[in-house]
Amino acid sequence: MPDTQRQVFLDNLVSGAAAHLALAPGITACALHAGRRSGLALQVAREALKAGQLQRMLERRFEQAVVFDGCFIYLDAQHTLVIWHALSAPRSALDRILSRMLSLANLEALDTSSGR
Repeated sequence: MPDTQRQVFLDNLVSGAAAHLALAPGITACALHAGRRSGLALQVAREALKAGQLQRMLERRFEQAVVFDGCFIYLDAQHTLVIWHALSAPRSALDRILSRMLSLANLEALDTSSGR
């Protein structure tokens, strides 16, 4: 994804506008509310998950708790893997948060951030 698309996505996310970014088939980043909290979600559809990917993600999340602080991992009702992070971080940190989420999911190849 070009950096400009990512920046537009992050700007929309912060402003509260509809924010959705397709990163690869079955893999998207979007705005997602959890209760009353707004957040950034990385979603990996069931058909895009690789064998053992969820287990490895959970292991990394807890083995490297400080690095992935604020990232919550769950499966939704459609068995889509979701990594969610609250939008309480400043706008300048959102690009790094998205990069960390991609790293947690072992999807660094989809990360176009120049500040990786």
